[in-house]
Amino acid sequence: MKPQNLTNVEKGDRVQLIYMYDPYSTLPKGATGTVDCIDAIGTIHVRWDCGSRLGLIAGVDSWLVIDRNGEAERENGERP
Repeated sequence: MKPQNLTNVEKGDRVQLIYMYDPYSTLPKGATGTVDCIDAIGTIHVRWDCGSRLGLIAGVDSWLVIDRNGEAERENGERP
């Protein structure tokens, strides 16, 4: 069974970090990356441009989905 994607973020979407609730993360606000996959519990795994592989958690972390030019398309992956 395919996991339900509650954020409507899709593999290949570009994201920009607004906030990550992780005291040990070194990812800065504004970091960008590409969604690699969404796992069975809803973690959004991102290949960050800086090389990190930390995942985003819907309802905890905040991000923007951006277009290829870096312009915001939607917040936290919510599609219009």
